[in-house]
Amino acid sequence: MSNQIVVTQAEDTRARYNVALLGEETAGQLSLRVQEVQPGEGTPLHIHTAQAETFHVISGNFRFRAGNEEITGGPGFTVHIPKNTPHCFLYEGKENNGQLISVLTPGIHDGFILNIPRAQAAGMPTTELTEMAEQFGVEIIGPKLSARD
Repeated sequence: MSNQIVVTQAEDTRARYNVALLGEETAGQLSLRVQEVQPGEGTPLHIHTAQAETFHVISGNFRFRAGNEEITGGPGFTVHIPKNTPHCFLYEGKENNGQLISVLTPGIHDGFILNIPRAQAAGMPTTELTEMAEQFGVEIIGPKLSARD
């Protein structure tokens, strides 16, 4: 366990695609990301082979698939997903962006939370994103959730 206090300023978090804490900063205990998600956006169905992931909704309504369950939650909703569990989410808002916090434990594979958002923003094709994710212990196994009518 690290005995070091870590402080991250808002501008540092924004500069790293909203990663507030890297695993290397927490002695591998956790990585923390504050995500702003546009209406209709989400993640593809994927598995973290060596990490659990916990989501906490700050604003908006999100639909999550975790294993065989689909669950929806708004502000204050939290869901913990054990490693090796297929999961994804979709922001169901129509106008404003939604916000959620995601925590990966243990804090390994910082390259995933740093490099994937940059690659997506640069327009990297899905096949290349999938290959990159695999380097960081993430298997993309399906598409994102579809919006409900």
